[in-house]
Amino acid sequence: MNAARVSRAGDRVQTQAPARGARAVSTATLWIGAARRMSMLLVACAATYAPPSPANAEGAADATLAQQHWVLNCMGCHTATGGGIPGKVPPLANSLGYFEHLPAGREYVMRVPGASNSALSDQELADTLNWLLTTMNRDALPKDFKPYTAAEISAHRRPAFSDVATVRAGLIRDLHERGIKGVADRY
Repeated sequence: MNAARVSRAGDRVQTQAPARGARAVSTATLWIGAARRMSMLLVACAATYAPPSPANAEGAADATLAQQHWVLNCMGCHTATGGGIPGKVPPLANSLGYFEHLPAGREYVMRVPGASNSALSDQELADTLNWLLTTMNRDALPKDFKPYTAAEISAHRRPAFSDVATVRAGLIRDLHERGIKGVADRY
């Protein structure tokens, strides 16, 4: 009789049945062991990943926390890649940084409802925006980009824009007039 076992690489392999009196290991036990090994491998890989630091962060811990805030507060609508949802949610990656070329665009970034009304503190929002801009929008930022501060966020984040699409369209028109074409008219 043949029995299945899982190799160290996680592949199922056929083996001979255990000799009489030998302890038989259930398939479920083998799969659980493989899953544990895979989990440990994923944790080890994740531990070696160091995302780029936000412009004003004080080390990898700040960048990791800013990235966590992105995941918990932004990624649900704007997607894991920051690409948005065509026709419904604007992209942030390779797009949001262009708004930093305009003073009104910088304010826009703070006053979109998702940012303005988020439960993030002013410092957490500043860190999250800086992480987003310096990791997903590096090439779109102006050369003189200044990271957001908690004080700036506090002074400008509210009230949230009630007609975001109209404000965004006006800013895009201004960017295009300045020759900055990186943001599409429609998303």
